[in-house]
Amino acid sequence: MRVKALARKDIQRFFSDRRALVVNLVLPLILTFIMGISFGGGMFGKGGGISAIPLVLVGSDLPEMLKERLAEGLRESEMFAVTWTDSLQADALVRSGQAAAAVVLPPGILEDFFRFENVTLEVWKDPGSELKAGIVEQIISRTLRQYQAGEAAYLGLWPQQEYSELIREDGSFDDSLFSGDTRQLWQRWRETSDDPRWVEARQNMALAIDRHLALSEALQEPVVTLTVHDKTPIAEENNPQEVNLFNYFLPGFSVFFLMFAVSASARDLHREMAAGTFQRQMLAPVTGADFLLGKWASASFQGIFQLLVLFLVGAVLFQVNLGPNLWSLPLAVLLCCTSAAGLFLLIALITTSEKMMDSISTVVVLVSAMVGGNMMPLDSLPAWVHSFGQFGFNYWANLSFNNIMGKNKSCSEDLQPLLVLLLMTAGFMVINLVLVRFKMRKGVQA
Repeated sequence: MRVKALARKDIQRFFSDRRALVVNLVLPLILTFIMGISFGGGMFGKGGGISAIPLVLVGSDLPEMLKERLAEGLRESEMFAVTWTDSLQADALVRSGQAAAAVVLPPGILEDFFRFENVTLEVWKDPGSELKAGIVEQIISRTLRQYQAGEAAYLGLWPQQEYSELIREDGSFDDSLFSGDTRQLWQRWRETSDDPRWVEARQNMALAIDRHLALSEALQEPVVTLTVHDKTPIAEENNPQEVNLFNYFLPGFSVFFLMFAVSASARDLHREMAAGTFQRQMLAPVTGADFLLGKWASASFQGIFQLLVLFLVGAVLFQVNLGPNLWSLPLAVLLCCTSAAGLFLLIALITTSEKMMDSISTVVVLVSAMVGGNMMPLDSLPAWVHSFGQFGFNYWANLSFNNIMGKNKSCSEDLQPLLVLLLMTAGFMVINLVLVRFKMRKGVQA
């Protein structure tokens, strides 16, 4: 009853501070909304997935058929929204941020290609869209490396091939081979049997195709192979769900603001000592353990209330997933908040003033948020960051929420995050009780 009374006092004070309550509940939702929209999450969680990257292609002297085929292939990947334009318009679109990048094909690219001369492609990137522009650069770089490897092998076997029949007498390139649509091209190939240039072109093209096929078959005979299987649960395979990016952003930002809220609750310990409230409470039949447990219970309750409200509002506004059953998410919320309360009470007990605690807790919150998956999803963090992040409770909390809300897994499917949070809660509270008993004996409370 004494612990309950002490906790009730702090909880009433928590609800009376409406400004802090609004900040801790509204800001996570606003940040989640902004991040979700920025990464193509769609309004209110619908239409999940990263939006297509606006890409501009420049190549005025390419035949229309090749332009159509290239644009259609890029669009079918569902990664790019492709537009053909000239260099001036492409420059304006990239600089204004309307296109993430532009791929510029040089003039005479077909002529240089069939003469086996050097061809230089250019990528113009929008510096304000580093992520999407970087994706374009990486895809093109990897594709070119694969092509260059095949080209080197081809030229090593057949170094003297040149499509001289496609070069006019004045040295210019005859692009009539690729003009028109597929039907016109096929008719031209079949109806020009009496033209020696077309006969030679067909023969050389057939020879080149045979060589490419032979080379590709030779290179596709691996000595060592690696097969990776992503075993999708049968329920998900039969009922595939769209990815909702809000399932990943909302828990991260919620835990981030949870740390500030719980830190503020633990900081009341210093305020009560400075105001003499703590000393007056000790005159009542209240032990140091009762006082500590009351603080821990109230801080845990405040965190639980904050997370549950955020997740329920997120389910309404952003259609976030609340898990496969009724108990997995509440259990993860409970252990997340109890371990957070234990950590910040420990910081309150080892610091000598409210100002010192503010400084230390702020550093702890920011560092643990960066390495624990609050700023970026855990899957995108490098391995060395995971090694550091595992020392913080928020890492395991984010991992648990990612499993439940992002992957729709029950807690029983992966117990490790919850077990680690339970051990952290117990460990922090044992240390805190020892520190309180030590302080009571030394009379530090006075």
